[in-house]
Amino acid sequence: MDRSTWRHALGELRDAPASLRAMLEPNAAFESLPNPQPREWLALHEEDGQTFDEYVRTVTRPTAAERTIYLQPVDDLGGLSATCLSTLAAFAGAFFRLDVRILPPLILDPGTLTTRAAPDKGTPQVYTGDILGRLLAGKPADAFCVLGITAHDLYPHPIVSFAFGEASATSRVGVCSVARYGPPFCEDAPGLQPGAMRRRCCRVIAHEIGHMAGIGHCVYFRCLMNGSASLSESERRPLHLCPIDLRKIQWLLGLDLTERCRMLQQFWRGVGDDQEADWNANRLAASTTGWPKLAACVGRSA
Repeated sequence: MDRSTWRHALGELRDAPASLRAMLEPNAAFESLPNPQPREWLALHEEDGQTFDEYVRTVTRPTAAERTIYLQPVDDLGGLSATCLSTLAAFAGAFFRLDVRILPPLILDPGTLTTRAAPDKGTPQVYTGDILGRLLAGKPADAFCVLGITAHDLYPHPIVSFAFGEASATSRVGVCSVARYGPPFCEDAPGLQPGAMRRRCCRVIAHEIGHMAGIGHCVYFRCLMNGSASLSESERRPLHLCPIDLRKIQWLLGLDLTERCRMLQQFWRGVGDDQEADWNANRLAASTTGWPKLAACVGRSA
């Protein structure tokens, strides 16, 4: 990546507090996004990226009363346990530093849903627009956003074979699906590394909440907000935001990024994921002792 490109996307930081500049400075912990391989997201979709300045011009900050993330289970398909939902709520609270509440399951009348057979698998799918409309109709007044979580497989458009989720930045409602992860959700599963299912579920909810916060797909670094066209590509997304998208969420919600990093470290350590906990611990340490030279983060452009 050309340094001037991500510097432009990050925006001017000259007048920002030193503590904020330290947390946003790119370093070797952030990998630039490689050129896409065939069938990957950026090979299929032309995206120019969203700079911080573009973000500020187009996104409306929530009011002081709109500070709660609501997680809304959609239908009771036996996969989303109370323990799983509690874990996801704790993660979202640490990631966005907002209150998180879990709503009772929203049971949908099958007769009101547009369904089809998935083009790639032949299994049942539900049209996301039908779910988003129900979520918007029941959105609480104090909601920053409402995120539906379902084990239904989803599709957002007739020409799209499936979607991990869809979200509206305008109405701040969204829905994500764990159908392609396979149960048991948030728990260790045969054939996967310990914690892999938990990371999948955390990744998808943070990505969709990020979209509801107005953040577009990232094209600058490997980032939680990268687009993905397959489960394998989704798995390559890290569980952190790049400095550009981190600055967006800090501006939107007025976050203390140092405290946020501490809370994420605490969450990951509490669920036994030392890799993610150590990543946040290293960021905290680097923000106070100084970053390595920036050349380490410069790679191929997306």
